[in-house]
Amino acid sequence: MRPGVLLTSIAALAACHARDAQPLPIARDPAQAAVVSPPATDRTAAAPGADPSAGAAAPSSTESLARVERVLVERDVPAALVRNRDGHPPRIVFLPGVCSNAYAYLLSFPEAARTHGGVLAIDGDKPCGAEVSGFRSFSWDPTRQDARLQAALAAAGAGPTPPEGLTLVGYSAGAGIGELMVQRWPGRYARVVLIGAPSDPSPARLSAARGVVTMSCSRDVPARMRDAARRIAAAGVPATYLEMPGCTH
Repeated sequence: MRPGVLLTSIAALAACHARDAQPLPIARDPAQAAVVSPPATDRTAAAPGADPSAGAAAPSSTESLARVERVLVERDVPAALVRNRDGHPPRIVFLPGVCSNAYAYLLSFPEAARTHGGVLAIDGDKPCGAEVSGFRSFSWDPTRQDARLQAALAAAGAGPTPPEGLTLVGYSAGAGIGELMVQRWPGRYARVVLIGAPSDPSPARLSAARGVVTMSCSRDVPARMRDAARRIAAAGVPATYLEMPGCTH
């Protein structure tokens, strides 16, 4: 992914509004949302021990930098967390793709993450191998990933799922797993942002979602994600497609 892609994905949360809510503004240009350094990408993400302040936007005169925290989760690998502006646990969860490092991803957009309510990200439950230490992939088990997310949220101090539900952002394989989670627990994962999904997002699986955003780089799978948004909207679910120019998966 090119710089700004993940920032745009967080800005896309503005389009993922509830059925009964007024549409919110969408940042079509990453520069309209915040200024961040280039994001870390699969296999080239920053090392897990990197300085959380690296790559963060310059703070205003009255505000400190957003901070990426490590959250220890019992019987699991640590999660990564950016709290909202009030210091409370987030209401947005993020699932990255194959052989990714969630902490490194959050390092690339901490200010945007905080601005939009905070984000908690988990790594996959399967290591990618010794040659790519610190990078992990997800097993295709939505029940397992839901349990891991709930445990990570509890470790971060989050209470019960709010009545309005959580927003789930999934990239690549994380988008495919996220779609299954929205289908199974639509009250818990009420809104979803699907980025570069490995298969066509299904209107049937997302029929109970309160809002859907599909996204693609222009040289990735734009037709798939654009057409999916149209089909989802035709099924009666608020849906928006956003495209990021000049980039690949």
